[in-house]
Amino acid sequence: MQHSVKEIAKQYSRLSDMRMDIKRFDEINFITFAKNNIKKYSLIQNGDDLLVSTWYSDSLIDDYRETI
Repeated sequence: MQHSVKEIAKQYSRLSDMRMDIKRFDEINFITFAKNNIKKYSLIQNGDDLLVSTWYSDSLIDDYRETI
């Protein structure tokens, strides 16, 4: 199954804001991180969005969180 990187970014950013995380999950920075790692996570271009498979989605999110 493929997931929209933009949608993941939006949802995780919203949750981070609601929890008032000290290390905030930033929507724009996450999308930039994904764009910079297209090959690593086997992302697929879909118009102005990227798609990530379920197989790589957790790694993409976890690796981004390590950069915060």
